[in-house]
Amino acid sequence: SLVEAGMPHHSMVKFPQTFGNYNEPFKKLIQLVDYRKLDHGGDPVLAWMAGNTAARTDPSGNIRPDKSKSADKIDGICALLMGLARAIRSADGVYDDRAEFITI
Repeated sequence: SLVEAGMPHHSMVKFPQTFGNYNEPFKKLIQLVDYRKLDHGGDPVLAWMAGNTAARTDPSGNIRPDKSKSADKIDGICALLMGLARAIRSADGVYDDRAEFITI
């Protein structure tokens, strides 16, 4: 649908929702929160979704978001993790050169 709407195919990135894809950005997000380096502007919806999010761990110690203990939404947290994963893996190193805080 996006290609049909004019979005270039090369600008899209697949993100299978696996432990391997979520592990690094989820651990980075936890670190950012722990060190008070994440500024979400007090967004109440993101805070609500964060409260609905748990971490599921695989036998290797990898983590991914999980909502098994909540029937409510965690989509914003998943989107944040996908964006953070993309920033971490960015070929131009933009993530490493960012300011002290990450603002969303």
